[in-house]
Amino acid sequence: MRVLVICGGSALEADISRVSALQVVNVLEKNHDVASVEFDAELNTHLSEFAPDVVFPVLHGVPGEDGSIQAYLEVVGLPFVGSGMVASALAIDKFQAKCVWQEHGLPVLPMKLLSKAQFQPEKSESIKSQLGKGLVIKPRAEGSALGVVLLPDGEGFEHALADAFIDHDELLIEPYVKGREITVGVFEEGDAAHALPIIEIEVLTKGEWYDFTNRYKAGASKHLINPPMTESVAVQLKEIAVSAHNLLGCRDISRVDFILDEDEKIHLLEINTIPGMTPTSLYPDAARAAGMEFGELMERLVQNALNRHIASKTT
Repeated sequence: MRVLVICGGSALEADISRVSALQVVNVLEKNHDVASVEFDAELNTHLSEFAPDVVFPVLHGVPGEDGSIQAYLEVVGLPFVGSGMVASALAIDKFQAKCVWQEHGLPVLPMKLLSKAQFQPEKSESIKSQLGKGLVIKPRAEGSALGVVLLPDGEGFEHALADAFIDHDELLIEPYVKGREITVGVFEEGDAAHALPIIEIEVLTKGEWYDFTNRYKAGASKHLINPPMTESVAVQLKEIAVSAHNLLGCRDISRVDFILDEDEKIHLLEINTIPGMTPTSLYPDAARAAGMEFGELMERLVQNALNRHIASKTT
């Protein structure tokens, strides 16, 4: 099989994407003809020259994880690993994803969407009164916790908003919830999606959280597989993760992030349709805990994409 891995590009997470892609290439090239190319203006040439059987987008952030490359591949009719254009665009947009989940009763936090063009600073107090004292500021469409600001006591909210609007046109504001950082991977084969073992993220530096630095710095965090919690909560986390994946129309693979508060109440945060595949990434650990070594995971993903393409031609 000829597999073309697409990575890099202009996203803020491009370097992380390249690290993920290297891991993918290293295992797939043992059994396949594999090439890795950048997500840039030469992509169409690379696709024509290499003529892949399957494309594997290993792209983190915008553009790439937002449905842009997925739309292109759908138009030209190439099979590819992962979610399609619509699901990718929905998932990267934290506001729209939460609207879908909220409509179907999944446990998302209250939120406010702010636009730089329309926001009036004097309305900051109104936001606090509606969402509570502690707040979280998030870019509407960004990954790897880039641009996320935690304000546990709400101090400096106005200043933090002004700073965030320098780099982002739209921001999502949510209540700050103190709790355990939980993630659940979803793996889909054929029409069946199932949850992988639950992982709790423990950041090893006191007072810090799972931000961009602690996600990719070796030794900065621990991944606790099947952490202690009541059985009913574990079941709910897995059910919600699969529902979040299915409701957005995701395919093949995703990772769903949660906060589990001090009362074991579940708060669904967001979904990642192209989880990291770096040596410190969560999804490969979850797959391994489910009995899938990294090489097998990659093989099954490319085969899924090819099988889906073949089936679409026969229906």
